[in-house]
Amino acid sequence: MKTTLARRSHLASTITAVAGGAPTLILAIILLGIVASPARADCNPADRIDARCYPDLQSATAAALVANVPLWLPAGTYTLDRELVIDYAPLAATGFQIISDGAVIDATATGQRAMSIECSGGTPDNPKSCFYFHIQGTLFVNGNTSSAVVRFGLNDLSDAHNSPKIDHLIVNNAGAGLGMRLNYVLNADLSLYAVTTGNYGLYLDQVQFSRINGAASAAAGTALAIMNGYTFANTFQGIDLEVAQVCLGISSPYANRNTFVSPYFNCPTAVVATAGDSNMLLNASYGAAKPPVRGSQTGILTLP
Repeated sequence: MKTTLARRSHLASTITAVAGGAPTLILAIILLGIVASPARADCNPADRIDARCYPDLQSATAAALVANVPLWLPAGTYTLDRELVIDYAPLAATGFQIISDGAVIDATATGQRAMSIECSGGTPDNPKSCFYFHIQGTLFVNGNTSSAVVRFGLNDLSDAHNSPKIDHLIVNNAGAGLGMRLNYVLNADLSLYAVTTGNYGLYLDQVQFSRINGAASAAAGTALAIMNGYTFANTFQGIDLEVAQVCLGISSPYANRNTFVSPYFNCPTAVVATAGDSNMLLNASYGAAKPPVRGSQTGILTLP
């Protein structure tokens, strides 16, 4: 799949031990940093890296990338003291997998972004093509920050993430920033639940021909925002947008032909669209929100 067909024109952590305690750790040098080498020979299963065997999630992530096996997060709370950066550029052609058994990544004490999924090596004019990132299972990520708790892709759109799959990601921001930001994502299958007390719950900068379901809320702002870049040909299935001042905001002139199938809007204002074209609300439901007056929003089509 080529990723240059539609780009923007000029236009860590200390793991809180789970029940039973964490294994004893021995440090070893791996992948430009110090990561843990499990003390017990049987600490890691043969087909994955067990995050409990390492002193922090960054070290466990580095070990999984070197071994080219999934990073496994058994149930428990993994407390960060710095941002977790998952740069899977070494596996850009085949992807990187996280397996979560209902784990919680907690960055609330840092005041920083909790997790950034990246693929380095590109530029805005020649983005790095990266494939098949996958989060399997349910993963909770908590933060208290003025930025996004989870960022997928770099803000300058220098990495294009192709065909990612996220099974069940729940993001909570107790701060003034975003829940989750999607920067350059293509042909994705995403189940996202993005909640913030701040300005944007789920923020899409450049997302194309993807399938998205779940929910978003932003107590002080917009639940789902489509901003800036080329976002088109996406299908939002049964998405729940509420606990926000505005449920859906579209301000990108390059937001075209996105379809919302049976969305639920429950905000004082359902839709504010100032740009875009041929974005369809198909069989929408409204709670406290009133349906937008036909023709009052730029580029919005409604049926019925």
